[in-house]
Amino acid sequence: MENQKTEHNPENAGASAQPDADSRLLACRLWKKRAQYFKWMLDEYADNAYVADMDTYELLYLNKASCQTVGLSLEETLGRKCYEVIQGRSSPCPFCTNHLLSEDSFYEWDYYNPHLGHAYILKDRIIDWEGHRARLELSHDDLSLEYTLEKKEREREAIIRTIPGGFARVDARDMRTVLWYGGGFLQMIGYTEEQFHNELHDQCTYVHPDDIERAAKVMQSAKETGEDTIAEGRIITRDGAIKILTMTYSYVSSEESWDGIESFYSVGIDITKDRDEQQRQREVLEDAYHAAKVANAAKTNFLSAMSHNIRTPMNAIMGMITIARANRDSPEKVFDCLDKIDTSSRHLLGLINEVLDVSKIESGKIDLLLEPVCLHVLLQGIEDMCQPLAGENRQQLRIVAEKLCHEHVIADGDRLQQILMNLLSNAIKYTPEHGTITLRISELYSAAPGKRQYEFVCSDNGIGIPAESIASVFEPFWRAEDPRISKNQGTGLGMTITENLVRMMNGTIEVESTLGAGTTFTVSVPLEVCSDAQLPSGETTGPPVREAQKAAAYAARRVLLAEDNELNREIAVELLHMQQIGVDAVEDGKQALEAFQAAGPGKYGAILMDIQMPVMNGYDATAAIRALDRPDAKTIPIIALTADAFTVDVAKARNIGMNDHIAKPIEVSRLQEVLQAWL
Repeated sequence: MENQKTEHNPENAGASAQPDADSRLLACRLWKKRAQYFKWMLDEYADNAYVADMDTYELLYLNKASCQTVGLSLEETLGRKCYEVIQGRSSPCPFCTNHLLSEDSFYEWDYYNPHLGHAYILKDRIIDWEGHRARLELSHDDLSLEYTLEKKEREREAIIRTIPGGFARVDARDMRTVLWYGGGFLQMIGYTEEQFHNELHDQCTYVHPDDIERAAKVMQSAKETGEDTIAEGRIITRDGAIKILTMTYSYVSSEESWDGIESFYSVGIDITKDRDEQQRQREVLEDAYHAAKVANAAKTNFLSAMSHNIRTPMNAIMGMITIARANRDSPEKVFDCLDKIDTSSRHLLGLINEVLDVSKIESGKIDLLLEPVCLHVLLQGIEDMCQPLAGENRQQLRIVAEKLCHEHVIADGDRLQQILMNLLSNAIKYTPEHGTITLRISELYSAAPGKRQYEFVCSDNGIGIPAESIASVFEPFWRAEDPRISKNQGTGLGMTITENLVRMMNGTIEVESTLGAGTTFTVSVPLEVCSDAQLPSGETTGPPVREAQKAAAYAARRVLLAEDNELNREIAVELLHMQQIGVDAVEDGKQALEAFQAAGPGKYGAILMDIQMPVMNGYDATAAIRALDRPDAKTIPIIALTADAFTVDVAKARNIGMNDHIAKPIEVSRLQEVLQAWL
């Protein structure tokens, strides 16, 4: 189609402009007509309505109800300030909501007007009023029916919001279409209003596909019985999460329905967290049940193993006593029986100590006693104890310190010694004759300030451990099964205690072994390095070291013994007499205090003090002696003689003022060592 050129003609221009003018005139008439209708509607509005210029606050319009409310005619109000007429003020209201208004929707708020003496529910928005940017305000006072209905509607909505769920009206004709919803329905299913309409098409397909048919049957049952029904079901939110709901269904027939549609009114409450918690508690109970079964089995195994381990040395002790009595005329036979009784009793004592150690560790009642420790001294002591054992088996024992830059550390020396002794004694026990056992200690870097990582590696070329048994090494009463070591005695608790002590020190213990080739245990613990202020000075914290030629110099001294048990007192007195030491024995702490007070200075070289005694216990007696006003009360060695043999008991004895500790049953060598040190 070709373009056509039109020549300019004034007559034609006038003709084309006329329709535009007519259109504008028609539009203006229509606008005025709509404005007239709008004004007419406001005139007939049952409650208050007024229009005010938003810039000048001048009243542009009041309807009949508003004029009656303020008690003025329309002519008396037009042009005056809204805050003057409505609020009785001489300046704009500080609570004016003009800045909150828009042209798109009403802003709703409540206000008590003291000038008019009523409470109001107000709705405001911006409109164009005859060329003015104006505020339209509609309001209901507290005497109107609309005010009451609005308040009730707000209360209903507030009640709905308090329920942790949502409401829905489901069409009973198909049991799928949602006719209405409210409360937290959309939040519960995870959809916006548009998403629910456009994506789900107002259908209850948010219900889990495995539950939707069951939900329909529940609704059908409610319809047939006429009774409200409650059921649990699952829904799938828009983001794929599964929720568990408690849903109630109430059937309303078409005859009773306001719109003639039979339907179900349903309330859904999200109980996902409750069900998750119930499931968690079920799992906890199941775990506790299984743990109880395991613990019960472990207790049975423990008691069985304990019975065997206790009865074995007890049988030896009782048997040797019987044999000794039958051979009183044969000193050699009696001495042989006594040696075997001594060996069995030591084994029994070791078993008891280890069982109590395990019990203390598991109950959390064991504490580490941290103090400065010299690792060279510690290792030398361990070597002195283990070399004789290795020598009996014709084994070679080597203890090597590598890269040891800081030999003074803060640690529980007794417990660290116990760990290393357990490792070495096991290695000696499970290594055949002419074997080699090596303990290597090295100092490594630690990221913790002021600490170093110390690694203790105990290796042997003994019988080794089967690969399938390595995981059981630290279990109570586990022992390697090998005919070459079947006669070796042991409690089976040493490695259990060792592992727990290492963990208490924030360390690790690992084991590597090859059957028939040997075993290596690696213990790694972080230890604090002693500062210069913590290093021992010329005086040591322990008993003074005495010179292999002054060892017998203590024999001429006399000691005071406090022991309430008659048999234990008799044993202690006899053991002291065997060391050519004089003894004064008393039965409780009060008698010990009185005996020391009555004795002159220097009469007693030491006091052996039981702890658990009647009248006055050993702790109180020690404190009372130390408080006496005489010089030797502060310096006399007081040695605990007690069955309270744990580290915490040793620490408590030292804190009270005791100098040393001898555990019961009394070992002669330990008694001799302590007395030599202090007398």
